[in-house]
Amino acid sequence: MNNLADTAFLAAEAAAAALQPPQPETVTFTPGDCVLLVGPGEILLKRLDALKLTGLRASLLSTDATEMPRGLRALSGQLADISGWMGRFTARMATPQGGVDLSPLSHHEDGHFDWVLDFSATPGAVAEVPPLGYYALAVDDFPALKHSLLEIAARVRSGHDKSRYFAYDAQRCAHRRQEVAGCSVCLSACSAGAISGDKEAIRIEPYLCQGCGSCTLVCPSGAVRYDHPGPGYSLTRLRAMLHAWDAAGGGPVGLWIVNAAIPTEAPIGWLPYPVAEPASLGLEIWLAALAMGCNRVAITPGELPAASRRALDAQLSLGRALLLGLNLPASLGLAANATEMAALPRLPDRIKADWVIADDKRILLFAAIDALVDLADAPPSQIALPAAPIGEIRIATEKCTLCAACVRICPTGAISLPGTTTQLAFTEQRCLQCGLCANVCPEQAVSLVPRLLTAKTARQTPRVIAEAEPYGCVECGKQFTTRAMIERSRAMMAGHPMFQGEQARLMTLCPDCRQRAMAGVV
Repeated sequence: MNNLADTAFLAAEAAAAALQPPQPETVTFTPGDCVLLVGPGEILLKRLDALKLTGLRASLLSTDATEMPRGLRALSGQLADISGWMGRFTARMATPQGGVDLSPLSHHEDGHFDWVLDFSATPGAVAEVPPLGYYALAVDDFPALKHSLLEIAARVRSGHDKSRYFAYDAQRCAHRRQEVAGCSVCLSACSAGAISGDKEAIRIEPYLCQGCGSCTLVCPSGAVRYDHPGPGYSLTRLRAMLHAWDAAGGGPVGLWIVNAAIPTEAPIGWLPYPVAEPASLGLEIWLAALAMGCNRVAITPGELPAASRRALDAQLSLGRALLLGLNLPASLGLAANATEMAALPRLPDRIKADWVIADDKRILLFAAIDALVDLADAPPSQIALPAAPIGEIRIATEKCTLCAACVRICPTGAISLPGTTTQLAFTEQRCLQCGLCANVCPEQAVSLVPRLLTAKTARQTPRVIAEAEPYGCVECGKQFTTRAMIERSRAMMAGHPMFQGEQARLMTLCPDCRQRAMAGVV
């Protein structure tokens, strides 16, 4: 670096150091001393002495026919599956009749295991990132075995705390509503197997979550938020660093998001932004950084689980598509070294937009988009996008009956009835592209189109997307539904003995007249 860059860097670093991140919630593990050993019997027997030295009690599942000495808690067989985490593992052995619970091997009354040491050729943990307390060990890797046993012994004595990493708002979650499937991107992005689908939302197991942040990267609504620290603090820190950089005369600068565990020296013209998990900072943060004055954003995440890498690549592709669609350089990408960082194109001018700090993902995303639209030279009215959390829905009007199932299920109110039962209105900025409306539609009349309307007013203003002929009560004339809905009901009930004659006529009455007719009131 030159002297001016050194001064600007030191000023930015001091500004970041002056901020104290909020303390995250923690998760406490209280494991005991029961260890399940899995692998070839001869290897397990050789490792028993090492376990005894650390005061641990062993249970053995031999994956071959090695004869086990009497007095050991041991069985021979193959591990079918294992679930849980440090201090709370359960395991099953594979048999022709199905999985058999291994709880009788445990030294605890409730049958759980506190630790798993897996020496088998194909380790049994199903998640790409195994749970804390599970160790897949090579049979001849004695340093790894020693490290594992020392770590286990220390945690048996003192327990273990870790950050909870995430905050979750089920009200915003678009995973499932009214037993209809919607968004599931976080399930495939989680490399630790910590996320599962629930009846109306998702469940994140804090004991399994290891803080990769991929779920927050892909969540369209912000229902899952990285909380180690949150986006509000991340942007506060970035703004303070950029202000200090500018005040020190640092000049044009790119933001370098880098894994804090990687020792690095920033090239000239780059402001390093070390974080614990680079994949936890998503599209709204990257675009906000450009809107706040950075001329490009490079990300050096280090080693990532495959699921996290796929999620990161997809979000980067979306970000570049947005920038290119606005006729701006694709000033965003992964970079493993200074040469790749230098190859990233720069934005033409620094924006330095006034910025509202918030933890709300959608607010941040659209604020950044609007700032970039203002920078673009004659931006198009709309930009086609790959799979994205923004876009429109289209209604096949020849199929739609205005049943309003989509209105009732939409988690954000993007679809509405504008004061009448014969029109559907759509507010594009609210749409998550979650698919709930398409999946609930009985006529399969809804399709999703990811895109960006560049004009703020066009995104935020409700517009009518479907309209149907009203139907009036045959008794009093009051409009209460659509003709298409009545015709659909008649078609469904045609030939049904319970809906003939007077019963069929009831379908053509408004609720008030129907109630009087059923009560025999003329």
